[in-house]
Amino acid sequence: MSNKLIEQFKEIKQSIIAIGFRPDPQKITILGSGFIVNGDKIITAAHVYNQLNDENKKRLMVNVMVEKIQDDVERYQWIPINFLDKKDDIAIFQLTDTKSILSKGLELGDSEKIEVGQEVYFVGFPYAVQLINDGFGLTLIANKGIISNIKRDGVDPEHRRNWLIIDAISNPGNSGCPLIDIETGKVIGVMTIAFRTQSQTMKGLDIREPMHIAGAKPINLVKPILK
Repeated sequence: MSNKLIEQFKEIKQSIIAIGFRPDPQKITILGSGFIVNGDKIITAAHVYNQLNDENKKRLMVNVMVEKIQDDVERYQWIPINFLDKKDDIAIFQLTDTKSILSKGLELGDSEKIEVGQEVYFVGFPYAVQLINDGFGLTLIANKGIISNIKRDGVDPEHRRNWLIIDAISNPGNSGCPLIDIETGKVIGVMTIAFRTQSQTMKGLDIREPMHIAGAKPINLVKPILK
């Protein structure tokens, strides 16, 4: 990893959030990932929100970095969020408190300029609860790959780009995290889907084996919703 990318990641990780809710005061359920833009907006995948009942939708919160103590030691805080809008499996929320957060948000790129073969990475909180239960605490994970295909909407008369396919493994909990162009450090997509096959080695268990295929919604689909 280049020095440029190392410094880029140090800044970017301050804007990555885990999204969840409290089913009761003593528990927290983490649903997926997201990221901050424009100071107080949160972008994530809409299916993270859609799976909840009305009561739990009111309890949604995000875990945001509020203090950097030293290298690799940070403090996070749960902050409530309010739903604003959703479309194309993208959901937008607003932070109820921004006084203590470190980040003003990530910069959005132009997903129409992305080419197949470009290097990208995504950053989120996959398997967040499992890693916490295993003693690792809340753990931010980065995955690197390339754009392996770009799909266009065959129904839309303008044939807009509606999928960026990435050669990487995306795990449960990555839904909603940002897809970042390595060259510019800007967000070019929102991770929303991972492809998995039925396990061939442990057929009796309800598990899926990951494939090196993941999908993100192009960031240009998000911009009209933000406005």
